[in-house]
Amino acid sequence: MRRAAWSAVLASILLSICAAVAGAGWEAGTKAGFDTNLSRSVRDGKGDGYLSAYAGYSREPSGETRLDWIFAAVAEGTIYARLDDLDSAAITVSPGLLHVPWPGWSVTLAPFLQAKSFRDTAQSAVAFGGKAQVKQRVGEKSYLAESYAYTDSRASNDTFSFTEHALGALVGVNWTPRLATEAGYEFSRGDSFRSVGTVSPSTGGMGGFGGFMDQGMFSSAFGTEVVKERVNRHAIGLTATYEWSRSIAGVAGYNFSVARGDLGSSNSHSGFVGLGYRF
Repeated sequence: MRRAAWSAVLASILLSICAAVAGAGWEAGTKAGFDTNLSRSVRDGKGDGYLSAYAGYSREPSGETRLDWIFAAVAEGTIYARLDDLDSAAITVSPGLLHVPWPGWSVTLAPFLQAKSFRDTAQSAVAFGGKAQVKQRVGEKSYLAESYAYTDSRASNDTFSFTEHALGALVGVNWTPRLATEAGYEFSRGDSFRSVGTVSPSTGGMGGFGGFMDQGMFSSAFGTEVVKERVNRHAIGLTATYEWSRSIAGVAGYNFSVARGDLGSSNSHSGFVGLGYRF
């Protein structure tokens, strides 16, 4: 799977070269990040750092009409420092429509389809869904946005499959022509895998959570039993973007989330820094 992840990275580079020739709306980049609870544990979560590379194409509205179509496609590969079973490669496509009902307002509707392969094949999945967003400009430098998203992800092992409904809101500020920030909150409800304790795969049981036996499995990726349950998740995030030039932009982000279910609460801190190049 690590080869597959690197293949996606190389594919991203090749797509970028093709984009330079085609002169289309392409972007390529890389980012490094971390997550303190990749195992979504209610006890001691397993965290790790990662490195990813991507290449994508996007078709933005022309601005000449109030209703226009948009499109985005991204190929991405990710490798982890220690939890290499989480190495992955993914392709996502998302067509959509953008409507401008009034000056300073926009409404976006965009379905999506994603295929994602993990080195831990139990987590490999095909996901589909959609997102609706309403955006309002507030003054010359600020804007608000509200969104609803639905995701249906079907993994090789049902423990890692999930459906989710998410509501979000954010405020963005363009501080200067080069510097912009966004701060947001999201509430979501849906299925989630959660690790419940480190046990041997031959011992059986769920580490004290026997009531979840039928929904669980031993995950070699995390070295623990994992189960699936419905959770409520609250997340807050902050993102900053700085455009070094018309083609090069840097981005950094931080996110904190809390998931609550029958098993208890699990927290996660995550962050990243990245660099993108637009053709």
